[in-house]
Amino acid sequence: ALGLRLHQSLDKASKTGVVPIPNEDEQSRTEHGRHALLAVGYSDQSRAFIVRNSWGEDWGDKGYCYIPYDYMTNPNFCFDAWTIRQVENDDISHDHWDNDDSIDYQMKAGENDDDNDDDHEIQEIEEDDEDEDSESTSISSSSSED
Repeated sequence: ALGLRLHQSLDKASKTGVVPIPNEDEQSRTEHGRHALLAVGYSDQSRAFIVRNSWGEDWGDKGYCYIPYDYMTNPNFCFDAWTIRQVENDDISHDHWDNDDSIDYQMKAGENDDDNDDDHEIQEIEEDDEDEDSESTSISSSSSED
C-alpha cells in the first residue's frame, strides 16, 4: 500500500492508466490532496509499478495504473509505503507469477495528450494529523510483535 500526493497530472491516468511525472507548476503547489493505492506488480520493461486504484474499473486501465519508478521513489510524490511481511499462507511461489514483461505500459502515455486540466476541481480537506500519527503508531507497534 502506498500514499501519493495528488496532482492534476494524475487525472491524465483516468483514460490510459499511465501516471505522468507532475510538471514544475504542479510540484510548486504548497498543498496537495492525498490518496492511497495498492502496488500489485512491476514492469522493468516499462520502469513502472502496476498499481490498483479504488476508483472503479472505469478509471485508468480497468482500475489499474502504471506509476514510473522515478515517481514512486520521489518522497515529494509518494509520502508513505507499507508492505506485508508475513501472511498466514506464504505459498506465493513462482508458479503463480506472470513473467511476461514484454508490454511497455509507458508507451500508452502518448495516447493521452489532453493537456486541458481546467475541467477538474481540486478540493482541499482539513485533516487532523494527530489522529493519523496515533493510528500509524499503533499499526507499527502491532506489526513489530509478529
